[in-house]
Amino acid sequence: MTTMQFDAAFKVIDALQLAGYDAVVVGGAVRDTLLGVPVHDVDVATSATPKQTKTVFQKTVDIGIEHGTILVLDMGEPIEVTTFRTEGTYADHRRPDNVDFVTDLAEDLRRRDFTINAMALRSKTDIVDLFGGQDDLAAHIVRAVGVAEERFAEDALRMLRAVRFSAKLNFDVEQQTYTAMKKRAADLRFIAIERIKAEFDQIVRSGQPYRAFQLLVDTGLSTYLPGSFQTIEQWRGFKAQDSLTGWAFFSYLEQDVQLISRYRGSNKEQRFVKHVFQALQTLKTAPTPRELFDLDEVVWQAATMIANHVWQTNHTVEDILATKAALPIQQKNDLAVTGKEFLAWSGQKGGPWLKEALQQLLNGVLDGTILNDEQHIRGWFEREWKF
Repeated sequence: MTTMQFDAAFKVIDALQLAGYDAVVVGGAVRDTLLGVPVHDVDVATSATPKQTKTVFQKTVDIGIEHGTILVLDMGEPIEVTTFRTEGTYADHRRPDNVDFVTDLAEDLRRRDFTINAMALRSKTDIVDLFGGQDDLAAHIVRAVGVAEERFAEDALRMLRAVRFSAKLNFDVEQQTYTAMKKRAADLRFIAIERIKAEFDQIVRSGQPYRAFQLLVDTGLSTYLPGSFQTIEQWRGFKAQDSLTGWAFFSYLEQDVQLISRYRGSNKEQRFVKHVFQALQTLKTAPTPRELFDLDEVVWQAATMIANHVWQTNHTVEDILATKAALPIQQKNDLAVTGKEFLAWSGQKGGPWLKEALQQLLNGVLDGTILNDEQHIRGWFEREWKF
């Protein structure tokens, strides 16, 4: 539990209640507290409008005031405070056409996606649970609030959120919720790929990714997502420690180095996946010193994890990293000379030859045929490069 955040949140609640407004902790913080797992963000909902909330506190920042959210900074820890609200129709299956502020907590909780996310705390011991969220937590069930098909028609991304919570918590999806997911699967077409990727970032690093991918296929959601989903059995027993490793594994199973770009992954993420593909290819035999040098430790960690899951390579991450650490140099700046010395020794102008000479030097130092010493390198250069 994030004690400092909870303490700050309840101080915010006390101040709002003292001013005559209702206020509660809502969302994932309530769920995770009841599950006894770490809480990362503690959010407050209130009957006060943003304008009214700002009169209660001295230090606030408008971070989403059009949706009723401000950031309160008075209590040491930043706390998001959002006005109770209801939402209008979702013509585009992505966002409400309008948001109305209300003073009734029940109306606010009724608009939320799943019962396990529709609980509130008035105090550390006073739980507001209008839709059976505690029972569903105990039964390990993901159930939509109210009519499941209506919740998914409002925002189709909620179907992927159901998949994500199922994988994260190792919960089953309740039957009517599951049926509604199958019926509304095609609505995923309306959802921006960036929002979909954000859910996959958590799915691929969840505790039960196989459960998620099986659910995507069984409900038909996978039909409307990039990827073939033909190798989901390989997800059994695989647990990535981070999203990048999860994406690299997903891409490798699909044999599609461009998969993450189709999910609009960043340039950094795309480079990481590409490098893992390169590392996996070398692990089928043995990485050369230059290959070990060129790729980061995190790439080798991901690649060896994937390789040992898929085909049981003889290489361990410990061996790979130890061999990499034993290389004569760890970065190009460690070389005893630069192109400047080559130009001075040769009396030549720069050109393609200089890049080639530096590459030969780097390879020679890494494989041990050239000592990383200026005099030794000069002798090698004058023997090998005659103009």
